[in-house]
Amino acid sequence: MDLTNLAVEAPETPMHIGVLAVLNGRSLCDANGRLRLAALRIDIDGLLAGVPELRRIVRRPGRLAGPPLWVDDRSFRIDRHVNEVVLPVPGDEAVLLRLTEELLAPLLDREHPMWRIWFITGLPDGRVAAVIALHHAIADGLAAVGLLTALLDPDTATTTKPWVPTAPPQWRDLARDNFRIGLATMRRLAHLPDPRRLAGSLSGGWRVLGQAWRAPRTSLTGPIGPQRALAVQRLDLATAKRIAHAHGGKVNDVVLDLAAGGLRALLRSRGESVDLNVHAAVAASPRNEKPAPRTGNRAGIIVVKLPLDEPDPAARLRLIRANSDRAKREQILTTEQGMMLWLARLGLLRRYTRRQRLTTIVESDVIGPPAPIRLLGAEVVDMIPIGALAGNLAISFLAFSYAGILTITVRVDAERHPDFPVLVAAMAQDWHSLTTEAAPARA
Repeated sequence: MDLTNLAVEAPETPMHIGVLAVLNGRSLCDANGRLRLAALRIDIDGLLAGVPELRRIVRRPGRLAGPPLWVDDRSFRIDRHVNEVVLPVPGDEAVLLRLTEELLAPLLDREHPMWRIWFITGLPDGRVAAVIALHHAIADGLAAVGLLTALLDPDTATTTKPWVPTAPPQWRDLARDNFRIGLATMRRLAHLPDPRRLAGSLSGGWRVLGQAWRAPRTSLTGPIGPQRALAVQRLDLATAKRIAHAHGGKVNDVVLDLAAGGLRALLRSRGESVDLNVHAAVAASPRNEKPAPRTGNRAGIIVVKLPLDEPDPAARLRLIRANSDRAKREQILTTEQGMMLWLARLGLLRRYTRRQRLTTIVESDVIGPPAPIRLLGAEVVDMIPIGALAGNLAISFLAFSYAGILTITVRVDAERHPDFPVLVAAMAQDWHSLTTEAAPARA
């Protein structure tokens, strides 16, 4: 899955994920209010001793030597990765989100470790924002939380010992290793499980894909251009949990319900039918390691149908909860992963994703720190997650919980969906409806 995130990437669809963190900037600036950039670079460079994954690049070893692998970047320099940007006036959140999109637009340089941090000054009240970009090949959302916390947590042990890159393995050693793996694979193929069991598993996976393939055609999907737009909704996490539990569901079902209400309003405003179910590609993590690894992609995908024909948010939430439960029971998380992997190996993945009809939108819910944290010694006031768009999925919803707040970031292809404020307004209206219904009655 790490490699598929490299294979699907194109100039108009960068595959890095990110976070916009707003910090109390007093400890990050000098007495004159200027960012201590040089000192911050030194601090982060020292913290990298505990996060060696962020000094590595992808190397393709050549024919017969196996798949790409991570190796140390011998020319690593911290100033390539940590920089300062000044926020244009008037310095409000709308301007901050636009600047964030501008920073995240270019591809990350694969010749160097694929991550960047931009400190943004010029915010009101002495605050400083940090835009952090991390390529999806390095980590999925859950792993990225642990990775970035390890990088920027001042309690992480630092070292003054100079970093010395490890030499990459020689071609002959990789080729020998690849040959051994090939022999082991052939031996496993000679002891395949019962063909009837294997056929049943495959038919079940293809049946799920076949059902999902009938996603309706709407204006919501289409090949993506390079321009993006962001909007943010902040909800009280405890209220979201109370509403979800009252309807027998989870917080992610509430997020999907609000997304469905927004999509319904957007299609209606365009004069399109809403008598349909759109298909949401929902990230579902099979991780059970303790502690969770901080690199790699282990998230699977399930396809959840969102009934846009239901106008009432509460009734729609109950339908989505049932659809979500059914998808978790019937679908195999690795089915879609296996298909994507083979398409990547055949060089067809990018072409497929620009024409696919399995899903309409992508949605994910990442659990963040439950209590306020500090990054580089500065209190984190707000955290806004930013997902990636790829193929023809031109709308994404990414939810992130932090210190009692559930933040939902809506990211769209700005050229395809210039009217997406209609979607965002409908989400806010449906949230108000859900909270009004769930409010305890007064004596």
